[in-house]
Amino acid sequence: MTEPVEEALRRELERLPEEVRAHTERVLDEALRLAARHGVDASKVRPAVLGHDLLRVTPREELLRLAGEMGHEPNEAERAEPLLLHGRVAAALLRERFGVDDAEVLNAVRYHTTGRAGMSDVEKVVFLADKTEPDGLAHNPEWSEVRDLARDDLDAAMLRALELYLERARREGWTVHPDVVGAREYFERR
Repeated sequence: MTEPVEEALRRELERLPEEVRAHTERVLDEALRLAARHGVDASKVRPAVLGHDLLRVTPREELLRLAGEMGHEPNEAERAEPLLLHGRVAAALLRERFGVDDAEVLNAVRYHTTGRAGMSDVEKVVFLADKTEPDGLAHNPEWSEVRDLARDDLDAAMLRALELYLERARREGWTVHPDVVGAREYFERR
C-alpha cells in the first residue's frame, strides 16, 4: 500500500465524528501491536484499519441502498441490522475510490464485524483489534480474555471472540450473520 492511500484514508476519516476517529486510532494502535507480535504485514494492517469504519455512521437505509448498488442482496441478518453492511460497503469504497486492490486488505475491511471462514492473519488482526481496543474493553470487559489470548494465538482469540458474540446474540435475540457461524465452525476445526 502506498503512502498516498493512507493519507487519503486519513483525510476521509477527518470527515467523521470524533468518536469514530478516536476509535480508529485505538484500533490502529492495537492492530499494529498484534501485527508486530505475530509477524503480520503492517503495511496491509494500516490501510485496513484506517478504512474499516469509514461507513460506520452511515444511515441504515443508505447502507442497504449502497449494498444494492453493489449487486449485494442483503441476507436476513443484514436486513435486520443494516450496520452489518458497513464493512462490505467500505471495502467496495476502498477498491473503487481509493484504488486498493489487495485482497487481504479488502477482506479485513469487509469481514471486520463478522469474521469468516479462512481468514488471513491480516483479517484476524483487524477483527481482534476492533473488538479489543481499550475503550471497547471498558464497555465489554469480558473481551479482555480475547485480548489476552490474542497475544499468543490469533486463532484461539478468534474462536473465543466468536463464542462471546454468539452468546450475546442469543441473550439479545439477534439474527446471526451466516459469516459468524461459518467463522466459528472454521476456528473450532483449527
